[in-house]
Amino acid sequence: MTAPSSGVAVSGTFSKTLAAPKGLSSWQQYALALVVFVAVSLLNFWLQKWIGYQAIALVYLLSVVLLALFINRGATLLGTVLTAAGWNYIFAPPPFAFNVSDTYDNMMLLTYFVVTLTVGQLTTRLRAQREAELKSKLLAESERLGRTLLRSVSHELRTPIAAIASAAHSLHSRKALSNDEQSLVEEIESASTRLTHVVQNLLSAARIQSQQVHPKLDWCDIADLIQATVYDLRGQLLDHPIETRVPADLPLVMADPVLTAQAFANLIVNAATHTPPGTPIQITGRFEAGFLAISVADSGPGLPPDQLEQVFEPFHRGDKTKTGGVGLGLAIVKGFIEAQNGFVKAGNRSEGGAEFTIHLNASQRPDLPEEIL
Repeated sequence: MTAPSSGVAVSGTFSKTLAAPKGLSSWQQYALALVVFVAVSLLNFWLQKWIGYQAIALVYLLSVVLLALFINRGATLLGTVLTAAGWNYIFAPPPFAFNVSDTYDNMMLLTYFVVTLTVGQLTTRLRAQREAELKSKLLAESERLGRTLLRSVSHELRTPIAAIASAAHSLHSRKALSNDEQSLVEEIESASTRLTHVVQNLLSAARIQSQQVHPKLDWCDIADLIQATVYDLRGQLLDHPIETRVPADLPLVMADPVLTAQAFANLIVNAATHTPPGTPIQITGRFEAGFLAISVADSGPGLPPDQLEQVFEPFHRGDKTKTGGVGLGLAIVKGFIEAQNGFVKAGNRSEGGAEFTIHLNASQRPDLPEEIL
């Protein structure tokens, strides 16, 4: 059992060594190469009377190989040139002259350059590979912790929110409340509804990030689904009239009614949140090129042209976005619709305002009796 542990320790030490250059700036690495050259040259002055000038080249080679573990490719090249020139000028005969006439010495000098440059190249690649592995592990761990946090926080919030909503509903049913008390209870109910929506979004985001969205597809009447969604949101849309223009003869579409309804709800709430009170929200439906297209449009300031794709990223919030929300609604829309083999697009209307369009595959038709169709 001892040997494997030692292997892991050695591997971990080597990996940390490869990551060492992060603490040195570029000029510091070049300075280190120069300092090592001077130090090794002084050592070689002391060693030359025992090992000879040819063995001194091996001492220089060893120093450059070790140095390559701590510095970048350019600094390694500098160390190679310095040590090769130092060996040639100081130790190779004739001393203090750049002249190597012996064939063996020429071969040694050539081999020296090849070995040191190859080692520098390999250590650079290993270092880059190690850094990529570390980044990948950190990203995976960050995503895992994020999903765990979302799930934990969401589940912990559901119980107290449900208790608050239940208590507020019980108070609301009492007739002995004054007008002020009744207003406060209604505010509590409204706040608990908003919190429930936030928690639902957090749970949905966690499911999308962990790839645990498994749609239960069934034939859906989109017109009925939109009508039911708008009805459920009536308490949050008091300041925004809803204009629904969905033809009754739209074909049935194979979709998950729960996921699709939440996607519609998020788009409608998003429109209501980011537009002035009293402005209408328009919901239109049409059939185009094998897809059922449902658009939710508003009369607000619209979207920045350079952020039409970024708005679907988790936790993305525009520079002028009003306070409130965590930036998950549109990311959930994208995740839920793409899980059903559809897609969603964002854009701006020519008359002003933002428009989000959900496209659901409607190429299939249900096998129903002809009189029903």
